[in-house]
Amino acid sequence: MDEDYSYILVEQYATEVLDFSSQYGSDHSISYTAHNITGMPTKFPSYGDFSQTYVMRDYGPWWTESPSGKVWRTSYKCPKRRKIHSGNFIDIKYEHSVYPIRIHIYETYNPGGVSAIWAGNCRGDWKLLWESTSATEAASQRPRIFSPPLQQTSFKTKLIRIEFNQSELPYYTEIDAVALLGTLDPISNEAKVNKLLPDKMGKIMQSIVDRRLHILPQNTTEILENCHKQLHPAAMKQFTQKLSQREKSAESHLGYFGVLPYEILMSIFGYLDLRSLVQISAVSKQFRELSYDPYLYRTVDLRDIFNLTSDKTLDWLRPRCSNLSALDMSWCGNYGKIKPSSFVEFLEYAGPSLQFLRLDNCHVATRDVLEAIVRNAKNLKDLSLGNCHLLNLVDFHVLTGLTNLESLNLYRTTVGQSTVLSILCGNRNIRNLCLACCPNIDGDDICIVLSHCQTELECLDLWRCSSLTDRGILNLATCSKLRDLDIGWCLGIQVVTGALVHLIESCPELQRLYLTAHRQTGDRELIAVSKLKHLEQLDILGNRNVTLSTIQELLAAVPSLKLLDASFCELGDSNVLQLRQDYPNVDIKWSFTDVN
Repeated sequence: MDEDYSYILVEQYATEVLDFSSQYGSDHSISYTAHNITGMPTKFPSYGDFSQTYVMRDYGPWWTESPSGKVWRTSYKCPKRRKIHSGNFIDIKYEHSVYPIRIHIYETYNPGGVSAIWAGNCRGDWKLLWESTSATEAASQRPRIFSPPLQQTSFKTKLIRIEFNQSELPYYTEIDAVALLGTLDPISNEAKVNKLLPDKMGKIMQSIVDRRLHILPQNTTEILENCHKQLHPAAMKQFTQKLSQREKSAESHLGYFGVLPYEILMSIFGYLDLRSLVQISAVSKQFRELSYDPYLYRTVDLRDIFNLTSDKTLDWLRPRCSNLSALDMSWCGNYGKIKPSSFVEFLEYAGPSLQFLRLDNCHVATRDVLEAIVRNAKNLKDLSLGNCHLLNLVDFHVLTGLTNLESLNLYRTTVGQSTVLSILCGNRNIRNLCLACCPNIDGDDICIVLSHCQTELECLDLWRCSSLTDRGILNLATCSKLRDLDIGWCLGIQVVTGALVHLIESCPELQRLYLTAHRQTGDRELIAVSKLKHLEQLDILGNRNVTLSTIQELLAAVPSLKLLDASFCELGDSNVLQLRQDYPNVDIKWSFTDVN
């Protein structure tokens, strides 16, 4: 009771966005961009669609269920620990470092997408503050301040990561601001002890701290008694003798595991996720030998444990990955946690068998790393570098050395026109291509090359490609096997030429078509869309030239349709309600803005 329990509580709002995986807006605009999450709330407590908020590009199950989603948004099939899978994240920075007490997330549209909250030390270490324990459920359709209970941290932080799982949300979620409340002085015992530790520690001291052996619980008397019993000379002598005899003995101490065939043990170990394999390798010599088998590491997903990955992770994996086929290092190693040289060394060993590689938001991917990929991964078929925005334009040119690509994702990168053209000409079997939000490409020239070199193309994402016109659309019609096409916010397409109608009529296998914000698109284009017998998703948001009767004819003619986004079309609320009643099997989206 004599202790002083008074603390200085600091409330602050984000001042900077350091990284994010997705945003609906363009980098050259202020509408729906990640930067809108900084500062105090500007729209709360209003509810609705506001361009001044932070909005991500996807929602619901639609993006993962689409043909392109199965290529780029579906996790690799390998054992993982049971947790809520987060599809997106944003890293926000504050002015002052504090010990977090509370976080207030101002949700102004379709709340309920937050799945986890982390605190970082800006050196690649993360502490989980809160995590959803069940599948995300959409909250009520009203604004809210989401403030879950937080775990305490042992370090000060000015870096907060918010993860999102929007798979159950009905529409885009929008975040107005994020407030961080914290104290300047530590509150927990661990934090108080850590504050006394020196900045630089030796290996032994660092090992003690990493294992949290320097934190003593309240009942120290019991600990001292147990140490005295266990460290008594006679007890220590007996323990070492038994240990020595056990190591010399050929007898197995694994129970029935010791009599199982090697193949059965491998089958059992094949159900273990990476963390469990690390832990079980310390059980016995036999388990350690089993954990080295390359059979267990043909597919490795490190994104699931991004907070644990470091140079040591790659060192542990290197001797086990001689048959590595698929590797996902998205979100991993940032803020200096993994050195590019360590990843280069890993690729020199594991690269020859590598066929699938994801490095989304993995800023370990420097020019040296790209050169190592080209040099060692000659059989690479699938490469994803989405949001690797720290790479320079010239860095991407080394990728022209790849010759077996079938899928390539360069979302929101600075890749240049000549590089993309060289890749397309050198890889004639590309079936999936994402060049969304790439400012240094010419959409028309890309489509011309695609029409000559990639006639087997199935998925194409040119979202927000301002240089795409009806000229490119007309050439793209040669790619008749397209199943997934996103040309949303490509505002240079003139429909009067009939190029868009020709493209739609030339691609009868389309399952997903996004024509978002095509201001000129009208009934003629929708009539062509009505002939697509396999269409499941259609986005005509903001296309105000379409009429209600044509949309009714479309819904009646395409029974396979599951999603129709008609937000901000000139239809009227009552008509949309009637369409929803008439076609209950189609999820019809209709956004609104609360002017009050």
